[in-house]
Amino acid sequence: MTDRPPLEHFLGLWFGVRQFEGVDPAKAVAPVMRFNHPVSETFDNDVQVLVMEQQGVWQWGQTAEGRFVERENEPDVRWRVIGENADEFWLHHAAFEAVTDLPASRSAQLFDEATIARIKREVAPLPCGTWTWPGTTQTMHYRDASVVMICEDAGDYWVVASAPQEADLDWLDELNLTWDESDTRLTSES
Repeated sequence: MTDRPPLEHFLGLWFGVRQFEGVDPAKAVAPVMRFNHPVSETFDNDVQVLVMEQQGVWQWGQTAEGRFVERENEPDVRWRVIGENADEFWLHHAAFEAVTDLPASRSAQLFDEATIARIKREVAPLPCGTWTWPGTTQTMHYRDASVVMICEDAGDYWVVASAPQEADLDWLDELNLTWDESDTRLTSES
């Protein structure tokens, strides 16, 4: 198996960011963050809060031991270890920003497992972990310049696929899926 593309590859592909030499992953990803926001100098006991969801409902951080964690931003909710290293953690954030901000996009709610299996056959998992936001399980996948977020809640699936250009999603359009939430092909043709 070949090595998976690094964070720098995806930042360049999705956002056109090309200056990485000696740049800390957090500093490389911070300029592309629009939905979630980097946080500085904020601590919750032994966890340094690094990122806050735009409405303040979710947080990501790093423990004093260096483990990356997430949690709902509510009193007494415990931090959950997400099993990502620094590159994976910041790639996950970049992927989330890409899936919510790139100009070509498709999204649908309530896909079934068979449809999810069809989509997964066409993509590779991004080298990052599983989050429990914005679904009970959330995983990121890619194919060329496209990024695909698959969220699952109690057997129901929400999928968002985005890319820099409509042509980057041609592979997905060939699956003939019904995008019941959004489809930028409909707005870009007007």
